[in-house]
Amino acid sequence: MPEPRDITVLIVDDDPVVTAALHAQVNRVLGFRVVGIAHTGHAALAAARRFAPRLVLLDLHLPDLPGLEVAHRLRQPDQPPTDVIVISGHHELAAVRAAIQRGALYYLVKPTRAGILEQTLLRYAATAEQLAAGDRHAEQQEIDRIFRSLHLDEVARPKSISPATEQAVLDALSSVEEDVSARELADMIGISRATARRYLEHLAERGQVEGRPRYGPTGRPQHRYRAR
Repeated sequence: MPEPRDITVLIVDDDPVVTAALHAQVNRVLGFRVVGIAHTGHAALAAARRFAPRLVLLDLHLPDLPGLEVAHRLRQPDQPPTDVIVISGHHELAAVRAAIQRGALYYLVKPTRAGILEQTLLRYAATAEQLAAGDRHAEQQEIDRIFRSLHLDEVARPKSISPATEQAVLDALSSVEEDVSARELADMIGISRATARRYLEHLAERGQVEGRPRYGPTGRPQHRYRAR
C-alpha cells in the first residue's frame, strides 16, 4: 500500500517505450508513485482531472495538442492544481522559454538519464516539503533558497566544475558503448587525466555516471565509467 504522502505523477508522452521507461524510473524513486500515463494531449487533460496528480512529466510533441497548450490548460481553474516538468527532445532556447512561460518548473532534455531524473524529482520533493506550510511567512533568504533548490546545476555543481567541460564529458560517455577510464576520457576530449577523474567522480556523486572497478590479472583495479 503506497504511503499517503507519496507524490503522485502523471506521465505524458506519445511514445510507449518512453512512457514505460519513465514509469520504471519514477517508481524507483522513494516517495513518488505513477498514477497515470497518457499518450495524447486530450488524454492527459482527462487523466489530470481523474487522478489529480501532484506532478506531470510532459513531452512537448503530442499527436493532437502541442505540449505547451497542454501545460497552459493544466493551469486553468477547472483543472486540479498540478506542477509540470517538461521532458522533451527539443533543445531550442525558444522552447525552453515558452515552457517556463507556461509554468514549467524544470526542463529535461531527452534522452533523460535515470540519475538526472531521480535528482530532479528528489529536489522537487524537497522544495514541495519546504512549501508545505503555506500560511507561514518566509523571509527573502528562505524564498531564494526554495527557488534555487529546484535547479540542480546551481546548487550541486562546485565552482571548480565548468558546465561546458561537464557537458563534454557527458557527451563523450554517451557516444561510446563501452565504459572508459579517466585516461581514455582525457584523450577523447583533450583534458588532463586528473581533470577527467575529477569530473567523473563529481558526476558519479550526482548519479549521472556509473563507476566501477575492473580487476585485471595483476596490479591495482582500474576504475571504469559509463553514462547512466
